[in-house]
Amino acid sequence: MSSLCLSLREIRMVLERLVQAAGVPDGLLPSVRDAAVYAAILPVSGFDGIERQIAHLKASVPHPLVLDDQGTLPVIDGSGQHAWLVADAVLDVAIAQFRLTGQGEVKVTGVAQSAELRAIQGQAERHALAASVEFEGAGARVRIAPRPAATPTRLDHVRRNGFVVAAATWWPLYHASHAALAPDSFESRRHAGTVRVEADGRIVGRNDEDETDLAMLAADPARLRADPVSSTS
Repeated sequence: MSSLCLSLREIRMVLERLVQAAGVPDGLLPSVRDAAVYAAILPVSGFDGIERQIAHLKASVPHPLVLDDQGTLPVIDGSGQHAWLVADAVLDVAIAQFRLTGQGEVKVTGVAQSAELRAIQGQAERHALAASVEFEGAGARVRIAPRPAATPTRLDHVRRNGFVVAAATWWPLYHASHAALAPDSFESRRHAGTVRVEADGRIVGRNDEDETDLAMLAADPARLRADPVSSTS
C-alpha cells in the first residue's frame, strides 16, 4: 500500500479547511482545527476516522457550554455538541482548577462523539501539562497534571519526523478540503499569489511570474489591459 509522509503544516492546512467547510464559526476555527489535528495523529480517530468525524461535526450546532461549579467537582454539560467543539473549553476549565487548587479535574457530560475528547491529551501539551481522559458511562473525567518540560511533545515528533499516512486515506481528505476554497476564477486569480492584479491590469507588488500564474488573466485582454505595469505602492 502506498503511503505519504506528511508535514505538520500540510496536516494543519487540510484539517483547517475541512472544519471550515463543515461550518465551524471563525472564532472556534483554531481550537477545533487543533482538536482535529490531535485526533488524527493520536490514537483517537486517526486519519481513517477523520471523514466520519467531519460529517458529525457538520451536524453539530455550536452554542455556549453549561458549567456547574457548585459541587466538589466542576461539571461541564456539552448539550450534545461534538467533542472537538468543546475540547478546548474543557481544557481551559481543567487548567484553571489545577492552577487554583492543584487538583485539575473536571467532569464532562452531554458530548457527542465523546471518545474524541482524548484530543485534550495533546492539546494540554502546549501548556506544558499532561492530561488524561477517563470515560464513565456517557460522561468523562479530564485530569490535569504537571508534565516534564524536557519531554518532546507529540507535535515535536511530527515536526521532526513527519507523519506517515496511507495515500488512499490522505488524498480524499485533501480533495474534500478544497470545498473551503474560493472557486478558481478570473476574479480569484487577481488576488492569488504574492501580487494583486487590479481591474485595470496594474500589478501591485512583485511582478514575478515564477510565483504567480497570470496565464488566465493574460488570456482575456478585454478584461485587463494588454500592457500591465508593475507598482510597489
